[in-house]
Amino acid sequence: MERRLKANIILFLLAVSFLPAGAQSASSGGVEASPDTMSFLPTDPVMGGSVDISVTLFNSQGSNALNVHVYVYKDFISSDTSNRLGYNELQILANEIETFTVTWSGLTEGTQTVWFEWFANGDTTGARFSKTFDVQGLANLHIDTLTLGDGAPVYSGDTVDLATKVANTGTIDAPASKLLVQVPGASDALIDTPAISAGASVWVNGTIIAPASGTHSIDVTPDAANEVEEASEMNKKTSVELIVSKRMDLSFLGDLTISSADGALEGPWTVEGTLVRADGAGPVDVPLWLQIAKPPELGGGMITSPPFTVSFSGEGYSQQVFSVELTSTALSSLPDGEYEVTAKINPFNEAGLEQENTSNDMVSGLLTKYPLPDVFVDSIALPNVPSVQGGEDVEWFVTVDNTGDIAVSGYIQYSFDGLEDRSPVIRLDAGAAFTWNISLSTAAYAHTATFEAQWVAAQGSWDANKQNSFASGTVLVESALELEWETVSVVILDNEGNEATFPLHDGEFYTLSISLRSTNTGEANYTCQDSSNTVIDTMVVNIVNRGDRGSLSCTFPATASTTTVRLIPEDSSISSAYTKSFATLAPTTGNDGDGTASGMGTMSLFGLGALVLVGVLVAAILLTREREEEVERDIYEYCPACDGELEGTEDRCPHCVFNLKKARSQFHDCHECGESIPDLIDNCAYCGAYQDVSSFFEQRERRERKEVVKETVALPEDDDDQIVTGTQNFADAVKEFGFDEEHLEEEWDTNIEAAEAEVEAAYDRRHADELAMEEMTEEEIEAYKSQVTTTLRSTKDASTDHDLDAFLSEKGELKALAEDQGELSASDADIRERLFEITGEEGVLPGEKVKVGMNLIDSSLAGNEVSEAKANFSFNDDDPPLSASTKSDAELKAEAEKKKPARRRVSQETVVDDTPSEATDECGACGADLPVDANECSTCGARFG
Repeated sequence: MERRLKANIILFLLAVSFLPAGAQSASSGGVEASPDTMSFLPTDPVMGGSVDISVTLFNSQGSNALNVHVYVYKDFISSDTSNRLGYNELQILANEIETFTVTWSGLTEGTQTVWFEWFANGDTTGARFSKTFDVQGLANLHIDTLTLGDGAPVYSGDTVDLATKVANTGTIDAPASKLLVQVPGASDALIDTPAISAGASVWVNGTIIAPASGTHSIDVTPDAANEVEEASEMNKKTSVELIVSKRMDLSFLGDLTISSADGALEGPWTVEGTLVRADGAGPVDVPLWLQIAKPPELGGGMITSPPFTVSFSGEGYSQQVFSVELTSTALSSLPDGEYEVTAKINPFNEAGLEQENTSNDMVSGLLTKYPLPDVFVDSIALPNVPSVQGGEDVEWFVTVDNTGDIAVSGYIQYSFDGLEDRSPVIRLDAGAAFTWNISLSTAAYAHTATFEAQWVAAQGSWDANKQNSFASGTVLVESALELEWETVSVVILDNEGNEATFPLHDGEFYTLSISLRSTNTGEANYTCQDSSNTVIDTMVVNIVNRGDRGSLSCTFPATASTTTVRLIPEDSSISSAYTKSFATLAPTTGNDGDGTASGMGTMSLFGLGALVLVGVLVAAILLTREREEEVERDIYEYCPACDGELEGTEDRCPHCVFNLKKARSQFHDCHECGESIPDLIDNCAYCGAYQDVSSFFEQRERRERKEVVKETVALPEDDDDQIVTGTQNFADAVKEFGFDEEHLEEEWDTNIEAAEAEVEAAYDRRHADELAMEEMTEEEIEAYKSQVTTTLRSTKDASTDHDLDAFLSEKGELKALAEDQGELSASDADIRERLFEITGEEGVLPGEKVKVGMNLIDSSLAGNEVSEAKANFSFNDDDPPLSASTKSDAELKAEAEKKKPARRRVSQETVVDDTPSEATDECGACGADLPVDANECSTCGARFG
């Protein structure tokens, strides 16, 4: 606490130390203040501005000073509040300082006095002191004198002199500023004003443009941009009156009248109007001209006539009629249509023709430029057929239309396949259309024939736009040129023109020539290529007359060891490609004596190289071959008939039932090299040319595959813990009967797989009709559905060889068992035995001894002969179970090792079905097994009579 008190005292003394010396502090109730603790901000205030007055008070008592009343007055202390600047009630803590601040606004120039008074801790007398500060003065600009013109009459548009005397009545100098001059109907003007010393004045001179006639007030304001800080900104504007007299005014009476003679499509046009002068005096010649605005599509701008004058005389109001002629030459750049023609007064702004009002110096009229008659020709000449055979006639049709208002005449000049001629003179009435036709012959060879026609106006007739007088058309002249190679005409010449000897020599040049037989006429382009498809030369065969023969000749370099020359047509429909290969020897070195040895060495090297190449080929095939299903998948990913996606193993497309198996066996000749390749290959295996696979097969519509939903039968859930009957340990139980559990599980697996295959076959038979009808037409489907199988007996069954009587006759003489004789007895054992032989059944004959399993014969039953029998039911766990197989133990063990491990099943009791099997027959429609007395197939739905 003491430290804080010391700090406040030091701070208060420090503040006082910076103030001028000699001032004494005053105190009221222990709260001290003095003129030294009063400050002013800004320190140099100006008149009209404000100053912030701050007073710092210090509580020198050891207790808080509550309710310290402070007052600030300007000039003097009074009991009322007229000159009070501020009041507040302060709370100053013990040994603390407090600052009170008020603002004095609207200061006046000169020395000003501030009084401060305060009352603290119940002191009714209080304490007070005063302090003075100086307020700086400002400049003050105003208009002292304003004069306008020299007393002469002023007319609208005249330049008038303006003289202004600006005075500074302030106490300081005024810097440079702007003088604002405001004229009615014109933009404000600013005139520079120089700096003006305190108490001085200056003249500021300028000019204004007189507005329209009448009395106007001209306003002038100094320091319009507020660049000078003045003592007062009020009542600065000064006004002066300006009287503007009326002057001559020129205008038009009514609009322009524009006319031309009847039928004068190209003018001239006469323009007439009336010019009026008001408030005029004396003679005057007024210049005028006519102007026409060009459309924007023509680049804009103006077309003007030569200037002309209209003369006036006398006083006051008068009017004069004028007439001007426009020729077609002046308007030649304007197209047909309506245009606004404007007459303008004083277009060059000549002096002495100033007017009271120039807004009425133009008047307009409408000029119509009628179109010249134009013959429009349809640009498309139409043939009666789009294509003809060479030498046949074509009839051409040309349509012409007169778009003008008067009749025209002319003719059509035409050319076609080397023929040029013109039609007779054609007359077209106003607005009429006409179609002219002519039949012309075509040239004999295949080409595109062009017909061109042009309308030509007759002498003295009109055709305004010759650019739309042309028509043209084309017709395809076909010749169906076909060329066939004459292989017997092939000639090979060496570079000296002699017939070449074979084999050819590497590096030598040879020429192959061959002839071609032609049908019809036309032109065909051929290229001569080597085995690497490099173009050696290009050739043209031109058949002008039907039946002419063409020939091709190609000079090629020989290349060891085989030189191949291919002549390929540009259009494969004209002819096939021709390929010829020649054996070629490599160049040899050495003298003639070593020729034989060198040749043998070369052949040996060729033989060795051939063996190496064969070995490389075999190795490449073995290393790169793919399985058959992989190759099919690579080649046949999509169906060529419907572009459906394939798995690669189908024989029929699942999307459109296309026969893929048959498509794999189809071949065609490559259009480039002529080799036979499969239809389903994309690129030729010989030359690599692209093949359009889809073009070799009829395109079909892809259909959505019908998903056959197989019936699912829910099996009852097995309870693994439930014991149906018998022993719980099934494996031990079956060993007593001589069976192995693994053997039984394998048998079960085999039966299950067989049952699943049978179910799949039954589903396939059930939907056999749908698969069979997918490739049928609608008529075949209707005929197929109308067929009904009325019996289960096939043709084979109807044969006499399969009749029951024929079957029994092969068994010899049989005895018949009548119904009244009852069942067979033991004495009829021979009959039962005979029946077993016929039917193939197995059974026990009456009187035959039967040994059933391992059970003992019950001696208590009458008729049973009891023999000595012993049963030993003991067994060794190490002994292998008995097997139903007749194979030895070693063979069974070896066979079991080869088999895959059998799946384990939960032991359950084997249920033996004692129900006798029911006799079945086969469905004649789908082959399913049916009861013999069935009248409808449950698989395919066929009904039987």
